[in-house]
Amino acid sequence: MIENSSTLKPLRVVYIAGYGRSGTTLLDIALGQHAAVAGAGEIATLSRHVWSHNEYCSCGQPASGCPLWGPIGRQWSESFPPASSIVDYRREQENIESILSSRRMLRRTLSRRSFKFYADKTFRLFEAIKHHSGKEIIVDSSKLPGRALALTSIPGIDLFVIHLVRDGRGVAWSLLQSYKRDVKAGVQKEIRPKSALRTAARWCVVNVATEALRWKLGRGRYIRVKYEDLVVDPGPTLERIGEMIDLDLADIALKLRSGEPIQPTHQIAGNRLRMNKSIRLVRDEAWRTQLPARERVAFDWLGGWLLRRYGYVR
Repeated sequence: MIENSSTLKPLRVVYIAGYGRSGTTLLDIALGQHAAVAGAGEIATLSRHVWSHNEYCSCGQPASGCPLWGPIGRQWSESFPPASSIVDYRREQENIESILSSRRMLRRTLSRRSFKFYADKTFRLFEAIKHHSGKEIIVDSSKLPGRALALTSIPGIDLFVIHLVRDGRGVAWSLLQSYKRDVKAGVQKEIRPKSALRTAARWCVVNVATEALRWKLGRGRYIRVKYEDLVVDPGPTLERIGEMIDLDLADIALKLRSGEPIQPTHQIAGNRLRMNKSIRLVRDEAWRTQLPARERVAFDWLGGWLLRRYGYVR
Protein backbone atom coordinates (compact mmCIF):
# COMPACT_ATOMS: atom_id res chain seq x y z
CA MET A 1 0.00 0.00 0.00
CA ILE A 2 0.95 3.66 -0.31
CA GLU A 3 2.08 3.95 3.32
CA ASN A 4 5.07 1.73 2.57
CA SER A 5 6.06 3.80 -0.46
CA SER A 6 6.05 7.03 1.54
CA THR A 7 9.18 5.91 3.35
CA LEU A 8 11.08 6.28 0.06
CA LYS A 9 12.23 9.59 -1.44
CA PRO A 10 9.09 11.69 -2.01
CA LEU A 11 7.84 12.23 -5.55
CA ARG A 12 8.31 15.88 -6.49
CA VAL A 13 5.25 17.20 -8.30
CA VAL A 14 4.84 20.72 -9.69
CA TYR A 15 1.16 21.42 -10.17
CA ILE A 16 0.04 24.22 -12.50
CA ALA A 17 -3.34 25.49 -11.31
CA GLY A 18 -5.68 28.09 -12.72
CA TYR A 19 -8.44 28.52 -15.27
CA GLY A 20 -8.41 27.14 -18.81
CA ARG A 21 -6.95 29.16 -21.69
CA SER A 22 -4.52 30.84 -19.29
CA GLY A 23 -1.29 29.41 -20.70
CA THR A 24 -0.99 26.32 -18.50
CA THR A 25 -0.05 24.07 -21.43
CA LEU A 26 2.56 26.58 -22.60
CA LEU A 27 4.16 26.72 -19.15
CA ASP A 28 4.05 22.92 -18.89
CA ILE A 29 5.92 22.59 -22.18
CA ALA A 30 8.45 25.27 -21.19
CA LEU A 31 9.27 23.59 -17.87
CA GLY A 32 9.51 20.25 -19.65
CA GLN A 33 12.54 21.55 -21.57
CA HIS A 34 14.65 21.01 -18.44
CA ALA A 35 16.49 17.69 -18.32
CA ALA A 36 15.16 16.90 -14.83
CA VAL A 37 11.52 17.68 -15.60
CA ALA A 38 8.77 15.58 -17.13
CA GLY A 39 6.18 17.95 -18.58
CA ALA A 40 3.32 15.50 -18.44
CA GLY A 41 0.29 17.59 -19.36
CA GLU A 42 -3.12 17.20 -17.75
CA ILE A 43 -2.59 13.99 -15.81
CA ALA A 44 -6.10 14.11 -14.31
CA THR A 45 -7.58 13.44 -17.75
CA LEU A 46 -5.83 10.09 -18.17
CA SER A 47 -8.44 8.17 -16.23
CA ARG A 48 -11.31 10.44 -17.26
CA HIS A 49 -11.08 10.04 -21.02
CA VAL A 50 -7.54 9.77 -22.45
CA TRP A 51 -7.06 6.03 -22.02
CA SER A 52 -10.68 5.06 -22.67
CA HIS A 53 -10.62 6.97 -25.99
CA ASN A 54 -6.93 6.31 -26.73
CA GLU A 55 -6.33 10.03 -27.29
CA TYR A 56 -3.20 11.47 -28.83
CA CYS A 57 -0.03 12.43 -27.02
CA SER A 58 1.88 15.51 -28.19
CA CYS A 59 4.41 13.13 -29.76
CA GLY A 60 1.76 12.33 -32.37
CA GLN A 61 1.01 8.80 -31.21
CA PRO A 62 -2.17 7.56 -29.52
CA ALA A 63 -1.70 6.96 -25.79
CA SER A 64 -1.50 3.17 -26.11
CA GLY A 65 1.23 3.41 -28.76
CA CYS A 66 3.20 6.27 -27.19
CA PRO A 67 6.66 5.11 -26.01
CA LEU A 68 6.05 6.90 -22.68
CA TRP A 69 2.33 6.72 -21.94
CA GLY A 70 1.85 3.18 -23.26
CA PRO A 71 4.16 1.61 -20.62
CA ILE A 72 2.86 3.98 -17.95
CA GLY A 73 -0.73 2.95 -18.65
CA ARG A 74 0.10 -0.75 -18.55
CA GLN A 75 2.07 -0.46 -15.30
CA TRP A 76 -0.67 1.56 -13.66
CA SER A 77 -3.43 -0.79 -14.78
CA GLU A 78 -1.53 -3.73 -13.31
CA SER A 79 -1.46 -2.00 -9.91
CA PHE A 80 -5.23 -2.39 -9.53
CA PRO A 81 -6.43 -5.43 -7.58
CA PRO A 82 -8.85 -7.79 -9.40
CA ALA A 83 -11.89 -6.37 -7.59
CA SER A 84 -11.29 -2.77 -8.76
CA SER A 85 -10.56 -0.91 -11.99
CA ILE A 86 -9.84 2.49 -13.51
CA VAL A 87 -13.62 3.03 -13.60
CA ASP A 88 -13.70 2.80 -9.80
CA TYR A 89 -10.78 5.19 -9.58
CA ARG A 90 -12.48 7.67 -11.89
CA ARG A 91 -15.59 7.63 -9.70
CA GLU A 92 -13.55 8.48 -6.60
CA GLN A 93 -11.56 11.04 -8.55
CA GLU A 94 -14.72 12.93 -9.56
CA ASN A 95 -15.93 13.00 -5.96
CA ILE A 96 -12.62 14.02 -4.43
CA GLU A 97 -11.17 16.47 -6.96
CA SER A 98 -14.24 18.61 -7.68
CA ILE A 99 -14.02 21.98 -5.89
CA LEU A 100 -17.82 22.20 -5.73
CA SER A 101 -18.36 18.74 -4.24
CA SER A 102 -19.30 18.78 -0.56
CA ARG A 103 -18.73 15.01 -0.58
CA ARG A 104 -14.99 15.46 -1.09
CA MET A 105 -14.18 16.52 2.45
CA LEU A 106 -16.81 14.20 3.93
CA ARG A 107 -15.27 11.27 2.11
CA ARG A 108 -11.86 12.19 3.40
CA THR A 109 -13.05 12.19 7.01
CA LEU A 110 -15.93 9.70 7.06
CA SER A 111 -14.84 7.26 4.39
CA ARG A 112 -11.11 6.90 4.78
CA ARG A 113 -11.14 3.69 2.79
CA SER A 114 -12.35 5.53 -0.32
CA PHE A 115 -9.71 8.20 0.00
CA LYS A 116 -6.97 5.65 0.63
CA PHE A 117 -7.90 3.88 -2.61
CA TYR A 118 -7.78 7.18 -4.52
CA ALA A 119 -4.52 8.23 -2.83
CA ASP A 120 -2.79 4.91 -3.44
CA LYS A 121 -3.69 4.77 -7.14
CA THR A 122 -2.81 8.44 -7.69
CA PHE A 123 0.58 7.89 -6.09
CA ARG A 124 1.12 4.77 -8.21
CA LEU A 125 0.40 6.76 -11.36
CA PHE A 126 2.97 9.43 -10.48
CA GLU A 127 5.39 6.67 -9.55
CA ALA A 128 4.96 5.08 -12.99
CA ILE A 129 5.48 8.44 -14.70
CA LYS A 130 8.71 9.00 -12.79
CA HIS A 131 9.95 5.48 -13.52
CA HIS A 132 9.32 5.52 -17.26
CA SER A 133 10.30 9.15 -17.87
CA GLY A 134 13.46 8.94 -15.77
CA LYS A 135 12.82 12.48 -14.52
CA GLU A 136 13.04 13.73 -10.95
CA ILE A 137 10.22 16.29 -11.19
CA ILE A 138 6.77 15.77 -12.71
CA VAL A 139 4.71 18.70 -13.98
CA ASP A 140 0.95 18.17 -13.79
CA SER A 141 -0.98 20.96 -15.55
CA SER A 142 -4.44 19.62 -14.72
CA LYS A 143 -5.41 23.14 -13.53
CA LEU A 144 -8.18 22.10 -11.11
CA PRO A 145 -7.52 23.47 -7.58
CA GLY A 146 -9.56 20.62 -6.10
CA ARG A 147 -7.07 18.11 -7.47
CA ALA A 148 -4.17 20.09 -6.03
CA LEU A 149 -5.91 20.10 -2.65
CA ALA A 150 -6.31 16.33 -2.81
CA LEU A 151 -2.64 15.87 -3.74
CA THR A 152 -1.60 17.74 -0.57
CA SER A 153 -3.08 14.88 1.48
CA ILE A 154 -1.34 12.01 -0.32
CA PRO A 155 1.69 10.60 1.53
CA GLY A 156 4.86 10.49 -0.54
CA ILE A 157 4.03 13.45 -2.80
CA ASP A 158 6.15 16.58 -2.39
CA LEU A 159 3.84 19.18 -3.94
CA PHE A 160 4.52 22.68 -5.29
CA VAL A 161 1.81 24.83 -6.89
CA ILE A 162 2.18 27.44 -9.62
CA HIS A 163 -0.98 29.54 -9.80
CA LEU A 164 -1.07 30.86 -13.36
CA VAL A 165 -3.37 33.83 -13.97
CA ARG A 166 -4.36 35.46 -17.24
CA ASP A 167 -6.48 38.58 -17.76
CA GLY A 168 -9.98 37.13 -17.64
CA ARG A 169 -11.09 39.14 -20.66
CA GLY A 170 -8.46 37.36 -22.74
CA VAL A 171 -9.75 34.07 -21.39
CA ALA A 172 -13.33 35.11 -22.24
CA TRP A 173 -12.33 35.99 -25.80
CA SER A 174 -10.58 32.64 -26.25
CA LEU A 175 -13.62 30.76 -24.96
CA LEU A 176 -15.91 32.63 -27.36
CA GLN A 177 -14.22 30.76 -30.21
CA SER A 178 -15.57 27.46 -31.51
CA TYR A 179 -13.59 24.49 -32.80
CA LYS A 180 -14.64 21.38 -34.67
CA ARG A 181 -13.60 17.99 -33.33
CA ASP A 182 -10.16 16.98 -34.63
CA VAL A 183 -8.55 14.35 -32.43
CA LYS A 184 -5.19 14.37 -34.19
CA ALA A 185 -4.98 18.12 -33.72
CA GLY A 186 -5.67 17.77 -30.00
CA VAL A 187 -9.36 18.78 -30.11
CA GLN A 188 -11.11 15.76 -28.61
CA LYS A 189 -14.65 17.09 -28.95
CA GLU A 190 -16.49 19.96 -30.57
CA ILE A 191 -15.91 23.15 -28.61
CA ARG A 192 -18.79 25.59 -28.55
CA PRO A 193 -18.61 29.29 -27.61
CA LYS A 194 -19.00 30.18 -23.92
CA SER A 195 -20.49 33.49 -22.83
CA ALA A 196 -18.28 36.00 -21.04
CA LEU A 197 -20.66 36.00 -18.07
CA ARG A 198 -20.28 32.24 -17.65
CA THR A 199 -16.51 32.53 -18.04
CA ALA A 200 -16.31 35.36 -15.49
CA ALA A 201 -18.17 33.36 -12.84
CA ARG A 202 -15.98 30.29 -13.29
CA TRP A 203 -12.77 32.30 -13.66
CA CYS A 204 -13.44 33.94 -10.27
CA VAL A 205 -14.34 30.69 -8.49
CA VAL A 206 -11.34 28.75 -9.80
CA ASN A 207 -8.79 31.49 -9.12
CA VAL A 208 -10.06 32.22 -5.61
CA ALA A 209 -10.07 28.50 -4.82
CA THR A 210 -6.52 28.24 -6.15
CA GLU A 211 -5.41 31.13 -3.94
CA ALA A 212 -6.61 29.14 -0.92
CA LEU A 213 -3.93 26.55 -1.66
CA ARG A 214 -1.35 29.06 -0.42
CA TRP A 215 -2.63 28.60 3.14
CA LYS A 216 -2.76 24.82 2.82
CA LEU A 217 0.74 24.46 1.38
CA GLY A 218 2.55 27.08 3.41
CA ARG A 219 5.35 29.47 2.53
CA GLY A 220 7.67 28.46 -0.31
CA ARG A 221 5.33 25.98 -2.00
CA TYR A 222 2.91 28.30 -3.78
CA ILE A 223 3.49 31.19 -6.15
CA ARG A 224 1.18 33.19 -8.39
CA VAL A 225 2.47 34.28 -11.79
CA LYS A 226 0.88 36.02 -14.76
CA TYR A 227 0.60 34.70 -18.29
CA GLU A 228 1.32 38.18 -19.64
CA ASP A 229 4.60 38.41 -17.70
CA LEU A 230 5.64 34.97 -18.90
CA VAL A 231 5.19 35.70 -22.60
CA VAL A 232 6.57 39.28 -22.55
CA ASP A 233 9.71 38.47 -20.56
CA PRO A 234 9.97 34.87 -19.32
CA GLY A 235 13.16 35.44 -17.34
CA PRO A 236 11.79 36.84 -14.05
CA THR A 237 8.83 34.44 -14.00
CA LEU A 238 10.97 31.35 -14.61
CA GLU A 239 13.50 32.61 -12.06
CA ARG A 240 10.78 32.74 -9.39
CA ILE A 241 9.57 29.27 -10.31
CA GLY A 242 13.13 27.94 -10.31
CA GLU A 243 13.77 29.33 -6.84
CA MET A 244 10.67 27.59 -5.52
CA ILE A 245 11.48 24.16 -6.97
CA ASP A 246 15.29 24.52 -6.70
CA LEU A 247 16.04 24.36 -10.43
CA ASP A 248 18.07 26.62 -12.68
CA LEU A 249 15.71 27.59 -15.50
CA ALA A 250 17.89 30.37 -16.91
CA ASP A 251 18.76 28.49 -20.12
CA ILE A 252 15.07 27.93 -20.88
CA ALA A 253 14.33 31.60 -20.25
CA LEU A 254 17.15 32.64 -22.57
CA LYS A 255 15.88 30.32 -25.28
CA LEU A 256 12.35 31.67 -25.02
CA ARG A 257 13.47 35.31 -24.86
CA SER A 258 15.61 34.93 -27.99
CA GLY A 259 12.63 33.64 -29.95
CA GLU A 260 14.06 30.16 -30.31
CA PRO A 261 11.29 27.54 -30.62
CA ILE A 262 10.64 24.90 -28.00
CA GLN A 263 9.37 21.41 -28.76
CA PRO A 264 6.61 19.61 -26.83
CA THR A 265 7.64 16.17 -25.61
CA HIS A 266 4.94 13.92 -24.16
CA GLN A 267 2.25 16.30 -22.90
CA ILE A 268 -1.02 14.40 -22.64
CA ALA A 269 -4.30 16.32 -23.05
CA GLY A 270 -4.38 20.08 -22.59
CA ASN A 271 -4.56 22.86 -25.14
CA ARG A 272 -4.22 21.96 -28.83
CA LEU A 273 -1.01 24.04 -28.77
CA ARG A 274 0.79 20.93 -27.53
CA MET A 275 0.35 19.24 -30.93
CA ASN A 276 2.55 21.84 -32.64
CA LYS A 277 6.04 20.63 -33.48
CA SER A 278 7.64 23.89 -32.40
CA ILE A 279 6.36 26.76 -30.28
CA ARG A 280 7.52 30.35 -29.84
CA LEU A 281 6.30 32.79 -27.24
CA VAL A 282 3.70 35.11 -28.73
CA ARG A 283 1.53 37.35 -26.60
CA ASP A 284 -2.13 36.92 -27.55
CA GLU A 285 -3.83 40.27 -27.00
CA ALA A 286 -6.49 40.00 -29.72
CA TRP A 287 -9.23 40.40 -27.12
CA ARG A 288 -8.39 44.09 -26.69
CA THR A 289 -9.78 44.90 -30.14
CA GLN A 290 -12.01 41.91 -30.88
CA LEU A 291 -13.89 41.14 -27.66
CA PRO A 292 -17.43 42.50 -28.23
CA ALA A 293 -18.36 45.43 -25.98
CA ARG A 294 -21.34 43.61 -24.43
CA GLU A 295 -19.12 40.65 -23.48
CA ARG A 296 -16.47 42.97 -22.03
CA VAL A 297 -19.10 44.77 -19.92
CA ALA A 298 -20.52 41.42 -18.74
CA PHE A 299 -17.09 40.21 -17.64
CA ASP A 300 -16.23 43.49 -15.91
CA TRP A 301 -19.56 43.48 -14.07
CA LEU A 302 -18.98 40.06 -12.53
CA GLY A 303 -15.20 39.69 -12.47
CA GLY A 304 -13.94 43.27 -12.33
CA TRP A 305 -13.13 43.10 -8.60
CA LEU A 306 -10.72 40.20 -9.17
CA LEU A 307 -9.23 41.79 -12.28
CA ARG A 308 -8.31 44.81 -10.16
CA ARG A 309 -6.87 42.66 -7.38
CA TYR A 310 -4.60 40.93 -9.88
CA GLY A 311 -3.47 44.29 -11.26
CA TYR A 312 -5.38 44.30 -14.52
CA VAL A 313 -6.71 47.67 -15.66
CA ARG A 314 -10.44 47.79 -16.42
